[in-house]
Amino acid sequence: MIRIINLLILALGLVSIGSVSMLGIELYDSRQSVENLGLPIVEEEPGIVKYRTENGNDLSVTFENDKVVYMENDWLLQPESSEPLYSDFRFGATSLVDIRDKFGSNGFAHLERNVITTETQLISFNGYQIDSEKNEVLVTITGLDLNDPEVNENNFTDKMLLLAIIIADEAYLDKIWGEGKIYDENYKKIEL
Repeated sequence: MIRIINLLILALGLVSIGSVSMLGIELYDSRQSVENLGLPIVEEEPGIVKYRTENGNDLSVTFENDKVVYMENDWLLQPESSEPLYSDFRFGATSLVDIRDKFGSNGFAHLERNVITTETQLISFNGYQIDSEKNEVLVTITGLDLNDPEVNENNFTDKMLLLAIIIADEAYLDKIWGEGKIYDENYKKIEL
């Protein structure tokens, strides 16, 4: 019985209850803690490592001074892999409207990383500062197929579906995406 209690205490220590994390990794955790996950490396460059998760999606982690400052979970468009590493949202199913309803606003966007249009997609980045000790920023990346004949100005936010989730340090995002931001008039920090 004591062994079971010790194992339970150890398990709870490895995954913080209510933490803002992906696979138990939080902002400012060490590079070694990420490497200890034993995930296969897909790509690596100085300060950034992209891993393949068990469900077949990607987890990109950026380090500064060997500490985690940015985590991005990208959906690789396989329906069976629609569960992200953070939140109760679903890749390919949760819409921008769903996200807005859950958090009460469109959040904020960096002026230099707001909306991207390609030949086939419209991609939106919506940020929400989390009301926590670390004040992490949660960014949801949604997109829609511009060739979808059912998309129109009245339903496009319903058609913008979740493609990726980012948890990052705000100062790091400001450094890579610029400090300029635009906020929804109803913006407030989110509580999780």
